[in-house]
Amino acid sequence: MTGPESMTMERPALNVLIVEDDVVDRMACRRTFASSQDAAFTLLEADSGQHGLAVAQQGQLDCILLDYGLPDMSGLEFLSQLPQSGPPVMMLTGADSAMVAAEAMRRGARDYMVKDGEGRYLTQLPAAILRMLREQRLLDGKRRAEAELRKLAAHQESIREDERKRIAQEIHDELGGLLTGIKAYIGVAIERAGGKADPLLSEAAGLAQDAIATVRRVITDLRPSVLDQLGLWAALEWHAEQVAQRSGLRCSCRIEPDAAELELDAGRSTMLFRVVQEGLTNVVRHAHASAVLIDAWRDAAGLRITVADDGIGITEERLRNGASWGIIGMQERVRHFGGELQIVPGEAGGTTLRLQLPLDGLEGTA
Repeated sequence: MTGPESMTMERPALNVLIVEDDVVDRMACRRTFASSQDAAFTLLEADSGQHGLAVAQQGQLDCILLDYGLPDMSGLEFLSQLPQSGPPVMMLTGADSAMVAAEAMRRGARDYMVKDGEGRYLTQLPAAILRMLREQRLLDGKRRAEAELRKLAAHQESIREDERKRIAQEIHDELGGLLTGIKAYIGVAIERAGGKADPLLSEAAGLAQDAIATVRRVITDLRPSVLDQLGLWAALEWHAEQVAQRSGLRCSCRIEPDAAELELDAGRSTMLFRVVQEGLTNVVRHAHASAVLIDAWRDAAGLRITVADDGIGITEERLRNGASWGIIGMQERVRHFGGELQIVPGEAGGTTLRLQLPLDGLEGTA
């Protein structure tokens, strides 16, 4: 089918809310949308901020046209009360309101238009709304894709953690048991030989003991049993001691009582341990530090953990280049649980890892 009817059917149907106290401006917008060939606009009207918020909560809106000067609130206050999941907003501002427009965009408005006294903006309004909605769809698609990628990354990390645990258990049961048996047999052979035992047997016993120690270290690196048996805080203190012994760093761990009383689930505990572990690994490899301090406490925002060293520090260039993939991985782990991780220069030199994790719904958070 061709002609005007088919063109009308192909036009998108859009519900637009205009929040504007000026009756003349609302009438002008109504006429503009009624005559538009770009889309089939349905215009809903509100003459105050509260009225507009109520309409926005009631039905399906494709977008909101928002005037800055409302009788009961400013457009910026309207934006602050509109849920983040609400429809995209186009702010309508005066000709001399560039600062207002910039602040509106910062607070969540998707676009803005300048209302000129002659009403020339009205001719551009339908096309501007369609452009804004196209950009919003692209943005929504990107956000959905990013959310799916984060879910996939979190799932893969969970699989890797389970695999580490399984491998560690198999090494402990199979290889650890085998080496322990070999050492025991060598010990029996030495006892039976008395003072005539071949010196190679003693050397073999020593090698077996070294192999057992290596197996234990590999098992610990894969999945420290202290994390499962005694929990996160004991695991962090234990790991700090291990790092100090292996690297010679003065590695301290300070857990405040209000943090120690938290009962974290297995997923959060594993994530926090791995992030601190990665942070300490970076200190040992790159910081050239002599001391590092792990701090954990609670505040109004939730759980806070910092890993601060006294090394050479980190530059913005290093944070931006490919060497920061490990940092990006840590940030994604934390973000999966709604937290935030930053790597910043220390106040007295060195580098500080800052981690903040919300604790809504966890035991021990009252």
